Amino acid sequence: MIGMKFNPAEIKERARKDFESTWKETASFVDREVRKFNLPKKKGKTHPLTTYSEKARNILLDMGFDEVMLKPIWDEQHVKLQYGPEAPAILDRLYYLATLPRPDIGLSDEKKKLIGRRIKGFNNFEKLQDILKDYKRGKIESGEDFTEALVTGLNIKTEDAHFLINDVFSELKEVKPEPSTLTLVSHLTTAWFPTLQAIQGKRELPIMLFTLGWRFRREQREDPTHMRAHYNLSTVVMDEDFTIADGRYITEEFFKRMGYDKIEFRKKPSTPAYYAPGTNYEVFVKHPEQGWIEVTEIGMYSPVALANYDITYPVFNSGPGLGRIIMLSEGIGDIREVHFPEFYTELTLSDERIAAMISIDKKPETPAGKEIIEAIIKTCEKYGNVLSPCRFEAWKGNVGGRHIGVYVVEEEKNTKLCGPAFLNEIVVYRGDVIGVPPTKRFEEIRNKGIRTGIKFIDGFAALAAHEIERGERTIKIKIAEALSDVNVKIDPVAIRYIQSNNKKLDIRGPVFTTVKVE
Repeated sequence: MIGMKFNPAEIKERARKDFESTWKETASFVDREVRKFNLPKKKGKTHPLTTYSEKARNILLDMGFDEVMLKPIWDEQHVKLQYGPEAPAILDRLYYLATLPRPDIGLSDEKKKLIGRRIKGFNNFEKLQDILKDYKRGKIESGEDFTEALVTGLNIKTEDAHFLINDVFSELKEVKPEPSTLTLVSHLTTAWFPTLQAIQGKRELPIMLFTLGWRFRREQREDPTHMRAHYNLSTVVMDEDFTIADGRYITEEFFKRMGYDKIEFRKKPSTPAYYAPGTNYEVFVKHPEQGWIEVTEIGMYSPVALANYDITYPVFNSGPGLGRIIMLSEGIGDIREVHFPEFYTELTLSDERIAAMISIDKKPETPAGKEIIEAIIKTCEKYGNVLSPCRFEAWKGNVGGRHIGVYVVEEEKNTKLCGPAFLNEIVVYRGDVIGVPPTKRFEEIRNKGIRTGIKFIDGFAALAAHEIERGERTIKIKIAEALSDVNVKIDPVAIRYIQSNNKKLDIRGPVFTTVKVE
């Protein structure tokens, strides 16, 4: 398996038959003290949510807002305090949290016999019972801690602890989740009220806060406009005598700094109970192609809801939709693609990116080997069209303690030193990967495509040098039909893209070149 990909189907089948043996044996695939990885010479890509979050963050910081982190888990009671009579309908959109109760696990004679058959000589049942009691009482916190307690407390192997948990303690498999009144935030407003209550009196007015965080909503389905978890921005301002007109001013200023000049406020006909009537607006920005697009909703928190938290000042709230802003700015039509492009974005590769994924495969490791590459290429470029039979010295020197001469030869009569395709260059053009001859017929592809700078002879020369280092005396190439024939490789991602989009990978041509060592 060294240097090879895993075979998932084989591993899954082996694990189905014998998990423990497969688990231990396959560790050898990755547990090797041989460093082969080097950091790539490229900068990593940011996620679009991070890019736009950072832009929004810097704008809000410049406007005087402080960033805070809001707790994502709250008791349902906060929804009732904020929504009042509307709460029963709102609770339906929440995710409630449940936990698995810890069962009483007894040690019957049958279980003891089962343990004894698996773990030869085991008799530390008193210690095992103590561990089970500690687990039940919560003195052992998590599942992994439980496994570790069994291994270290009983001096057994990890796979034996797995056996106890999965095969002996059947009570663990029968436990059912028990619901609680704790919920994940479906709207960041849920967290703002208790947070403002905690801050009030500790900071001078105005209190201007923003947060970036996940919201969880029990949508009936996920589609291009609905998600059960999405990342969003939310802001609040608490100040004496603050009005909705002040809120519109702050909102307009934020979106202008985000790059939107035309902004429109439309009052909502129906207002959530946590907002004061008449203060709830939908905010739209003008897109040059799509027209008016909603980007946030704003409002003043209701004094009734604020009173439930003993908050004594007006509070303005806005929740700009980061996902919608990204969709608008980047021309993306699916909110899922914004958050999780790994799952929802079709693979698209530019010609430039495909070209960057193409490289010479086998290469020499020594300075002499690198000299041989250049010598073979220069010899072929200079004498490639000379009629045969012919023979040209390309390089002389020491390789691996041997003094050798490297020659490019063609012994057959009435042909040439190199085949007609030896100077073909690999070019990416409209998604196709093509071996292009240096002729006028292919001038458009060379001029408009992305040239990799790799000619067929380049790949062959590198292969020849690689093999010469290993003691080979004759290296030949005949007709090229694939990249591997000219010692060139392409990233599997690019191959998948080319195949799924019915693009061409056309590397064909008679190269007919021979290198000999004497």
